[in-house]
Amino acid sequence: MIEWLFKFNSLPEGGTNAVGWMYPWPLWAWILSLFVIFSLSIWSYRKIDVVGLWKLTLPLCRSIILILILILLNGPVIETSKSNKKPDQVLFMIDRSGSMEIPDVRTSMTSRITREDHVNETLESIRDGIESIQEDRSLKWFGFHGHAYEKPNQDNRTIPIFDESTGRNTRIGYSIDQAISMSSGVPISSIILFTDGRSHGNTDQKFISKIRSEGVPIITVPIGSVESTGDLAITQVVSPRVAFTDDRVPVQVYVDRRGSFEDGFEIKLIDRKNGRELDRIHVDSNGENEFESTLLGIPDEEGTASWSIVIEPGGPDLVIENNSFDIDINLQNQPLKVLYVEGVPRWEYRYLKNILLREESIESSIMLLSADRSFAQEGDRPISRLPVTADEFDQFDVMVIGDVPSSIMSPDQHLLLQEAVADGRMGVLWIGGKESTPRTWAKTRSSSLIPFSEPFDLPSIGSAIQIQPTEEARRIGVLRINDQGSEAWPDVLVDENTDWSKFQWAQWIQDDKLKPTSSVLAETVRLKDGDTNIPIVVDSRFGLGRSIYVATDEIWRWRYGRGERLGEQFWIQLIRTLGRESRTDSTVIAQFRPSRRQLPSGQIVRLDLNVMDESVISNLNDSLLVTIRDRDGFQVSETTMRRDPSDQDTWNGSWMTTDPGEFELTISTDSLDVSTSVRVEDSSDEYRKPEVDHEYLAELSEITNGYLVRADEVDEIFKLIPDRSVTEIDVRKTSLWDAPIVFLIIMLLLCIEWIGRRIQKMA
Repeated sequence: MIEWLFKFNSLPEGGTNAVGWMYPWPLWAWILSLFVIFSLSIWSYRKIDVVGLWKLTLPLCRSIILILILILLNGPVIETSKSNKKPDQVLFMIDRSGSMEIPDVRTSMTSRITREDHVNETLESIRDGIESIQEDRSLKWFGFHGHAYEKPNQDNRTIPIFDESTGRNTRIGYSIDQAISMSSGVPISSIILFTDGRSHGNTDQKFISKIRSEGVPIITVPIGSVESTGDLAITQVVSPRVAFTDDRVPVQVYVDRRGSFEDGFEIKLIDRKNGRELDRIHVDSNGENEFESTLLGIPDEEGTASWSIVIEPGGPDLVIENNSFDIDINLQNQPLKVLYVEGVPRWEYRYLKNILLREESIESSIMLLSADRSFAQEGDRPISRLPVTADEFDQFDVMVIGDVPSSIMSPDQHLLLQEAVADGRMGVLWIGGKESTPRTWAKTRSSSLIPFSEPFDLPSIGSAIQIQPTEEARRIGVLRINDQGSEAWPDVLVDENTDWSKFQWAQWIQDDKLKPTSSVLAETVRLKDGDTNIPIVVDSRFGLGRSIYVATDEIWRWRYGRGERLGEQFWIQLIRTLGRESRTDSTVIAQFRPSRRQLPSGQIVRLDLNVMDESVISNLNDSLLVTIRDRDGFQVSETTMRRDPSDQDTWNGSWMTTDPGEFELTISTDSLDVSTSVRVEDSSDEYRKPEVDHEYLAELSEITNGYLVRADEVDEIFKLIPDRSVTEIDVRKTSLWDAPIVFLIIMLLLCIEWIGRRIQKMA
């Protein structure tokens, strides 16, 4: 009957149908009402003489009519209930940070794959399970590193294809929060997290409370090897652009021990042309995390030295690609041109003069001021006067200034010397003396080239001293004295019982007088507690060039113990260090240099351009555009350099480094085309701390009432996903008081009663 009523009234089909009430009466009201209705109906026909079936029909019709009226007063409705199941959703979150590129997952005893490949293999192994849950659940895929981003599933793939893992920061808690926010409106049954657990910033209490309130369990699948394997990485290499054949060329190498790498390792300098090993350094296992050393290579032919720095780790190393670095050095076979000016023929002059004359790689001009007119000045190219023009100064790579008064040079010559050093065309080596150097050089232009500030009237130390190189000397590769096959500073030179290695005179340079651009290369040996090391050899930068000051003239004393060998190495290494600087850009018209050639991302590198050609300077604008390209030649950025108002041949600028990589910076105009390179290192912790953090993932699963499932048991995750689908009951109520069928029934009953009353002649 009800089904027929629905059909009759065009009610919705399907679902469950039932009769309900809008204004239901209590049971006692119904009993009382029915009693009154039946009593009234019987009482209405009590005195009527009716025979047969009509005696029962008439009261019954009236009772039914009144009962129908009562029913309508209660608001009868037809309730149609339909159940709609709203499926829940499962969020798959895949780590796309840079640490996923680390190859630490072993597939055999000798081979390993990256964590990213480990994720792909793990997902591929559960492809069937993913397809099965897609039938009655909604799946969403997210990649994340510093933030989460949804990955649309294109081409109806079961597993979407993600981009390369390049994220430089990983924030797991923040990414999960974002993924939940982007998936609001549909119940989330669980989050399945594929990650190595390496996250920057702990998961705070606010996040934990929010996840718990959402009731979303996190199922973590730890990726990567649980074995603690660290990484060795070459972070920076500093080498000269120009060197001489048969020169001891220093190559500074900076190495980081990352993570748990604690084994020792070897650093080798290799000639790429023939595979010859040029130098090797062993680093012990108990060293610091950041290691710096200098390798020495001796090129044997003119042209270009193509060398490689290679790390040989003593244990497992995560990233092999950062264990080597290639460098190219322009070699020159032309002799180094040295001008040596001395006042009197002191002992140091006699031995240094002979060293310069004997050294085949040096072409010297030696001038002794105290000699009379008839004295023949010595050297490979004897001179009768000092240079007086810029071109004459440019004929020399290094000028050695002994104990001579500053008056030997005019103010113009002092200025020319200063400019030659500032432009990087010449280096200056000072040898302190008892009479004139540096005392008489105060108030001259050349005084700016001395590595310490005035007053220049230096006192004598007053006692015998011995010297030793500093870490700075080892860093730049000078004062490597080879004694009896050892590259280390000879012990005999610091042995208190060895008299011939002691200098009886040296100038006392106060530490607080050293200029900010100065660094100490050699200092006195501390023999007693409380003694202070006094600088003896000081190096200083001035513009693009450098100068070195030696505060003693008694290096010749080493001759008593080892002949000429020790003193020769001392002086030749200092002179060649200065000569490499002056030769670096001697063939170009401009010098374009960054403040650092290797630096972390996110830092500013200063750019300096110095143009030496006057014809080019006049054709350049005050603003020059610098184009920055990556190693593939694609332009990634631009910056502007502006002319220095106080120096018309100099332009300055800066560039903010962003992404890691190797970049070439180029200035290209009609009259100038120069370039330089910068290597930007990743400053994030993605590689600095490469180990996995599976303990964090276990904690994350525990606090969210989730599970930690190992990669080899990943097919179990489908049994752990709870059902959070929602079944919604859609109830539709259709009123019956205005239904046609109800009206027809009442009319039918009224008609039956009226007909009966007519038949019985009661109306």
